[in-house]
Amino acid sequence: MSNPKRPSLSSLVERKPAETTRQDEAAPDRAPPAPAPTDLKTMQVRVNRAGWLEMTRLAQDLDMPLEALMVAAFNDALVKHGKPPVVERRQPVKG
Repeated sequence: MSNPKRPSLSSLVERKPAETTRQDEAAPDRAPPAPAPTDLKTMQVRVNRAGWLEMTRLAQDLDMPLEALMVAAFNDALVKHGKPPVVERRQPVKG
């Protein structure tokens, strides 16, 4: 009995949007496009186990995802240092 074929990694990669054409650039009456998923950046933080446990418990206590709690923390840090709170949570990809 043979194993089922595994999907290729390329099937998991987001495709880049097609380049704009001259016609698109010549139409100034159109609204600018919405930010694409490629405009998002990933931030990775390594913390000790105790810190991770407390953050996950706090997220559970507040009934919110850990990612939303982290976004709120990043915005609080920006406000603390006199910067505008511009960090936004990524939106799920529809498709």
